[in-house]
Parts: sequence; structure tokens; C-alpha cells
Amino acid sequence: MKLWKPVMYYHVDTSNKGDWAIKKSITEAILSRIEVPFSYFSVKNDELTESRIINQLNKDCSCLMIAGSGLYTNYAKSSGWYFPCKTELFSKIKVPIILMGLGCNQNLQGNILNSELKEEVKESIKLINDLSVVSTVRDVKTFDLLDSIGVRGHQLQLDPGNFLSVPKIEKEKRVAIQIAQHAPILGRFDGGEEGRKNRYNNIIIYAEISNYLISKGYSVVFISHDALEQSLAVDLLKLVPELEVLNTDNLDAMLYEYGRCQFSIGMKMHSNIMSFAAGTPFISLYYDVKTPEYLKMIHRESFGYSVFEDYYQWLKEKVTSLMDKDELKYQTALINALKNIKKIGFDKVINIVVNTIKRNS
Repeated sequence: MKLWKPVMYYHVDTSNKGDWAIKKSITEAILSRIEVPFSYFSVKNDELTESRIINQLNKDCSCLMIAGSGLYTNYAKSSGWYFPCKTELFSKIKVPIILMGLGCNQNLQGNILNSELKEEVKESIKLINDLSVVSTVRDVKTFDLLDSIGVRGHQLQLDPGNFLSVPKIEKEKRVAIQIAQHAPILGRFDGGEEGRKNRYNNIIIYAEISNYLISKGYSVVFISHDALEQSLAVDLLKLVPELEVLNTDNLDAMLYEYGRCQFSIGMKMHSNIMSFAAGTPFISLYYDVKTPEYLKMIHRESFGYSVFEDYYQWLKEKVTSLMDKDELKYQTALINALKNIKKIGFDKVINIVVNTIKRNS
């Protein structure tokens, strides 16, 4: 059996289910074509030093992969952005560099990472892109950012999580819901009065929609994308006793749940993405500029609405429209057709990555 050299894979290694989905999508797509091991490194903790580059990466690995998340952002790492490697060491990397599904974090009001990129950060990002054999970005904003600093050859593609492999699952009269509270403005512990108010409003509206769905004969399941969303489920259950709750680290269990639902209502973009991957239409209640850009890429702007506006009536109308069997069938077919079309570009990139691994093993 051929022993392929491992892939050194850098990513944001946290509890964020969106990052998990990206990792699962990319690695499973590669492993379906070639049996290669992955060595995972955290951009938070694992500094790519000169010694590690020369004695480990260049000697033992087939390539360096940096994947997912808003890494193109001012951050207190040695590169100046969210990658722990000094810019002057990039030229010492002799294996191919692969950049997949990257973004920038300038998307949420009040976020400390929203400042304009420093000049030295722009130079660092341009250099690593110039040295890469593959560079894909997950949104137009990031594509334009790279273009503005002189990067060429990068591709705009959907977040890799959209292409998770999900078995075909028979649909049930069932709806998945998800509420976010990970940011102060959404009701995190440090959000103050405004955050608490937004959290309360979201619970009330979701409870009303859930009870409306249940009155029409639907089962409703709250899918937690962060274990700390359990507190939302606890409060929702007081208003919706029939509500089901799924709080798990098992992505396959989450994808199965999205797959068997007729549609979903989600705030976090990776709730929308998992629903898309499972072939399930979704309604998006967004809190940043990243999600509207995503909706444009899949031609579903009419299915998104800001969570900071009074969205109950709009949401009820959308839910009611998806209760119609013909409309639901039409929207489900659109989602699946679009995934198949967009996956062509993703598969091309995966094939390039696989061939790169083979050439350098």
C-alpha cells in the first residue's frame, strides 16, 4: 500500500460547529479519493516556527493546508493575522500551500476585529496567497479584499461546509430551529441590557412560531450549534413544552436531523449551511453582513431577514409559504440542484489538492 505523506492542516480548533463542518467536508472529500493522514494544528496555539518548517513540514508532510474561518483579520499572531507564523518564514516553506474556504471577520457590529487591515498584514496575506497552489474564499467581501491587495488567481466558492456528504433521508413533518447568543449583542453574558433584550425578543418570537407550527401538526426540534445554547432551549421549553432538543457534538446526528426536516429556521450561518448540505430549505434570521452575502451567492436573498428588526410577521409568512406542499417541493428541488451545481467547482479544487498530495509524497 502506498504511504502518502500527511497533510499539515491548520484551522480554528474550538467548539465552533461551523469550523467542524468545514474540516469534516474537506477531509472526507479528500479521503474519498486518497487514503492520506491529516495532522491537525490549531491557529490559536501551534506556532509554525522555522525549525518546525524545516525539520517537520518540509521533510514529513505533503502540503500545508490552512482552512476555514475568518483568518484574514488583524490578530495578535506572529504573522499579524490569524495564522501563527512569521511572514519572513513563508519563503522557507517548500511544500505546496493550500488555502481553502477562508474569510475575514469584519462582519459583526461592535466586534474588536473590525478595523482595517494593517499594511504589514496585507503584505503577509498577499505573500502567502502568491505562494499558494490553491486559494479559495467563502464570500465576496473576502474576494474583493484579496483583489484590492494585489492577489490574483483566488477563487470565490461557497463555504466548504455546504458540501458535506449527507445520505438521502426521508422527510418528515418536522422543522428545525436554531437561535444564537454567542455575541454580546445577541445576549451573551456580557451583552448588557441590549443583549438581554435581543435574546428575550428572539425567544418570544421563536416560541410563537414553534407553537404555530405545532398547532399545524409539525414537530419542532431545537438544534444547538453551541453547547451554551442549552440555556435558550431551557427557556423555550417553558413556552413550548412539546419542543424537542438536540444538543450534541456529533455532526452526523445534526446533519441527520436537518435532513429529515422539511425546512429549518436558523440564525447562525452554519445552521443555514448544514441545512443546505442536507438538501433542506432554510429561513435565515441574520445578525451580520456575512449571511446576506452567502444568501446572494445561492440566490436566496428573499429567505433572509435581520434579527435586529421586528421579524415575526415576515417569518410567519415565510413559514406559511413553506407549509404549502408544492412550494416546499419546489424550494427543496432548488436547494438540491444548486448544491449539485456549486459542488462542481468544489470537486475540481479537491482533485487539485489530491493530485498535489500525490506529487509531493
